[in-house]
Amino acid sequence: MTNLNDLTACDALELLRARKVSATELVRACLDRIAVQESVIGAWTYLNPDQALAAAKACDTDVPTRPLHGLPLAVKDILETADMPTAYGSPIYKDWRPRADCAAVTIARKAGAIVMGKTVTTEFACGSFVRTANGLNPDHTSGGSSAGSCAAVASHMVSFALGTQSAGCTIRPASYNGLIGMRPSMGLISVAGLKYLNGSFDTIGLIARDVDDVELLWSTQLGVPFIRGRLPVSKLKIAVCRPSWLDRADAVASAAINAAVRSLADAGVEIVRLDLPAYYDDLVPLHQDIQAFEAARSYAWEYETYPDMIDHRVRGIVEHGFSIPFDRYLAMMRQARAARETFGDLIGDADAILTAAAPGEAPFGHNKLGAAFDDMGDTTQSRAWTLLHVPAVTVPAICGPNNMPVGVQLIGRFGDDQKILHISRLARDAIGDPVGAAKVVA
Repeated sequence: MTNLNDLTACDALELLRARKVSATELVRACLDRIAVQESVIGAWTYLNPDQALAAAKACDTDVPTRPLHGLPLAVKDILETADMPTAYGSPIYKDWRPRADCAAVTIARKAGAIVMGKTVTTEFACGSFVRTANGLNPDHTSGGSSAGSCAAVASHMVSFALGTQSAGCTIRPASYNGLIGMRPSMGLISVAGLKYLNGSFDTIGLIARDVDDVELLWSTQLGVPFIRGRLPVSKLKIAVCRPSWLDRADAVASAAINAAVRSLADAGVEIVRLDLPAYYDDLVPLHQDIQAFEAARSYAWEYETYPDMIDHRVRGIVEHGFSIPFDRYLAMMRQARAARETFGDLIGDADAILTAAAPGEAPFGHNKLGAAFDDMGDTTQSRAWTLLHVPAVTVPAICGPNNMPVGVQLIGRFGDDQKILHISRLARDAIGDPVGAAKVVA
């Protein structure tokens, strides 16, 4: 039998519901994997094995009917938990315990999930660097800011995790770790209890090794019935987009797009080309400046009270944000709203957009002494799509020259989250699993 920690969440759930496996056995298998790998990967900021096992034993006394019954879940340390420390990746909040769980954690726990612990995030999910290694190969970064959540899933410590995205913080590290990562439509999943970065973009991120598991998480958060394995019901048209900011990516990002296009065309998908209007060139810097303006106000207390305890990169973002005049911010918000209003016309009769998920493979350079990586990867490939508030899912497409995965992302209209998940499942089936060729940490 497969090691229990290697199971997808949906496969594990079937065994749990049939009482062929207990939640205690599943949690113990995950804890055993963590014990072996954590010193190499550095995915967690908080673990309490006794607490996780107690939750599993309590779950084993229940009728296994809840949608996430007994499934171990990792939670990014930007999301508040009442029974675990929540430091938001910052020394300012070391050992801080909020009064309540964030909404997403509350819903997951009510559905039967067992929160294993808190995973590493960059400081306030905003620009600092971390030491968390890639879950497939520790000589490469896991990315940011959902570094710990992605590494924990990729190294089979858990089967799925909650992250967040305000720029590219789920899509990019998911691509680096060969995972399925989803940024849902803005505002569909509550961000109550998330350490506020910017109201214009903060979104819960969903991370797993399998599309079914991501859809299971999404469905549970929104109370939507989940049917495993659903595919699009009609022939698809996919618009392939190579935006101007793709020039900032490595050649392997374009190679990933090309490989995905070939696989989808072979699967009967109609492929068309999408050329973005000139004003889209402004969306990446527009996102950066809106984010900075709002981050400056979000972290005003930390910046004024503990300036020397804030990472210099975060301080730089805050200071840049305070330098932006309000009139400029208001004009940027109007520009962003106008772009959102015309997105439906842009996508036309296509079912989804296909483009790059990351600038390339996960950057190399893990410091064996535990220092932070000096390159977490560029966020450019996701910023414009994040600004548009539309759903995006990344799917592994190829392995690059360093034998590390490179993903593409599929993007849909606002609210088309399930449709994009079903298209992503078809894409995953068509492309196959390039991650199998990558080095999985032993």
